[in-house]
Amino acid sequence: MEASRKPMEQDVKPVILNIGCGYKKFIGGINVDGYAACEPDILWNLNDTPFPWDDNSVDHIYAYHVFEHLDNWWEAFRECARILKPGGQIEIRVPDPSSDSAIVYRDHVHIIGLFSFDGIGNRLGGRKLNSWAREQDIVPVVLIRYARIPFAKYNWIPVWILRYLGRHFRNFIWEQRFLFHKIKVDDWSKVKITGHPDVEYLKLMK
Repeated sequence: MEASRKPMEQDVKPVILNIGCGYKKFIGGINVDGYAACEPDILWNLNDTPFPWDDNSVDHIYAYHVFEHLDNWWEAFRECARILKPGGQIEIRVPDPSSDSAIVYRDHVHIIGLFSFDGIGNRLGGRKLNSWAREQDIVPVVLIRYARIPFAKYNWIPVWILRYLGRHFRNFIWEQRFLFHKIKVDDWSKVKITGHPDVEYLKLMK
């Protein structure tokens, strides 16, 4: 019985969603968008919740430059956490708040930054949350990676200088990249934050 079950388990492919795919389709993933013009695999308005997937049914979610377009992006983020399997991950990319691209497009309705994620498992470990944030439902994910990506034309600048420029001046940093990992509710006591979650770092893309 065990031998006959094993090949079937090996044939199970991970469920990967590319939400808000637009024209950038992922081969091997399920491409989801609210606009028929881009011919997604599943036509779904991401402002409509709940999403049409079961709890704990998805292995990985990509959301590249999506959440800044949504009227209620936090509810969409909570839905992503709901449908992710424990151990699953969601990768999010959004414009950096210091970039004009975050605010000048008519269809960008939110500016999202690191502090926007107060209300997840390890946000923020060393900072006292205000009463509003403490009243929110905790989303069972932890932030495991955060990067600010400069515009390619500035890749020649040393990282420490870019970090300074990104903090104090506009239009040096293009986008933010977040990687979240879903944990089981009974794993909260095992979550340990390595380093301070507010520390920003730059990952130069060559």
